[in-house]
Amino acid sequence: MTDAKLLKDDLAYVRAAAERSGPDHVPAIYFLWASLCLCGFTLIDLVGAGSKWIGIYWLVAGPVGTGLTWWMSVRAGRRTGQADRRKGKRWVNHFLAFFAAGLLGCGLAATGELSWSGLSSLWILLLALTYFLAGLHLERHLLPVAGALATGYVITLFLPEYRFATAGVLVALALAVQGLRGTGNRHATN
Repeated sequence: MTDAKLLKDDLAYVRAAAERSGPDHVPAIYFLWASLCLCGFTLIDLVGAGSKWIGIYWLVAGPVGTGLTWWMSVRAGRRTGQADRRKGKRWVNHFLAFFAAGLLGCGLAATGELSWSGLSSLWILLLALTYFLAGLHLERHLLPVAGALATGYVITLFLPEYRFATAGVLVALALAVQGLRGTGNRHATN
């Protein structure tokens, strides 16, 4: 083997080890979004899909949850000494794209092309896609949550009563389990 090949292999090993040891998994973020989703999804069944309270809830809970997520991520990165601004920007852009697509979907309900209940289901479908892509490209722990969201989307289409609350419970459980799984995995490897 040539020296260049050995050096390349060594650098690949170091990079892979550094990526595995990063502060990606912050369990508190999973629990935060589990509680926000549980409340927000259940609210749809309580007040009706077209209620302004749903919009108000998410206009407050979304930015507050995002701010807390950012704060917890920054703290975790500083604590481990592995803050990665580029990866942080990828996370932000990823979820901003979800938010933009969801807002564009609101035009469907505003013009009567889609019911307000259908819009709520569409948001869940978009969130399932967003979590799936984040699971592929950013953090694997999100893949089962994407599956729960996709199942929740189907539930909102076919369950006759308490469909959004049922989807909310399913998604909250998936987020909580992934938060706990990551904690156990982290302790097992340290």
